[in-house]
Amino acid sequence: MENSVIKTAGRVFEILYYFREVRKPLSVRDISEQLDYPLSSTSVLVKSMATLGYLSYDSRIRAYAPTILVAMLGDWIYESSFSSTEILCLMRAISDATNETVIIAVQNDIQAQYVQVIQSQLPIQFYVSPGTRRPLCASGTGWALLAPQSDATIGRIHQRTLSRLGTNGLPEHMELEDVMVQVRKVRTQGYVYSRGTNTPGVGVIAMPLPASPNGARLVIGVGGLIERLDESEKKLAQIMTELIDKHIAPARPRLPGDLEGARQNRPTLPSTRGSVSRPSHPTP
Repeated sequence: MENSVIKTAGRVFEILYYFREVRKPLSVRDISEQLDYPLSSTSVLVKSMATLGYLSYDSRIRAYAPTILVAMLGDWIYESSFSSTEILCLMRAISDATNETVIIAVQNDIQAQYVQVIQSQLPIQFYVSPGTRRPLCASGTGWALLAPQSDATIGRIHQRTLSRLGTNGLPEHMELEDVMVQVRKVRTQGYVYSRGTNTPGVGVIAMPLPASPNGARLVIGVGGLIERLDESEKKLAQIMTELIDKHIAPARPRLPGDLEGARQNRPTLPSTRGSVSRPSHPTP
């Protein structure tokens, strides 16, 4: 966990990510052991999350599980951009067609952050978790996120990256012109192939999704071992393009009444006043 993140806040989200990965109720001991938290503080934290309504407790099996309130925290984001059904259907289709790991990434300041992941089912794979971040200026998903932005904006992002991460925050040979070479590939051919930029032997083929009705930008990536991606780069890019055209509807402005049905009959949110066992695969 980064030093700038308050420990308790970071743990709340790590617990929720862990639930997302295992998709089953978990005991306090399960969470404590897998995420390497002290048992006592884990117990206090999950009880607090349950008191607020974000976890439910099943006394029969002595385990916790997320409630619908967790899903509702971000439903407005999907409502104002692509539907969750569109995104998940696209990811599953690409996963089925390629057998590789599929990633959805968004821009988070100077980073590309993975917000949705479908893991590869191949015997030799790489593992990547939702929440993983990579520098915009030094990753396939980052270059794809930079492509729609102006050259001047990209220059400022590159400068901020150097200021905040230092020279060690970027791989060698990643000066501004090196970044622009990769960005131009996205602009001209519609995708970019990152080969071992962050982890030797691992690559990502990334391309921007069409802008959502509210202008939100998402990028989709297919990641795997370079030896596989090298052999099928063009084919994978074609598959991704065809499936994006099939599953993502052209953007249209959202009308004020579009979300009315989704807003009805929502429960009142409670007041806030008053590591998973993973295969040792590299991540791109």
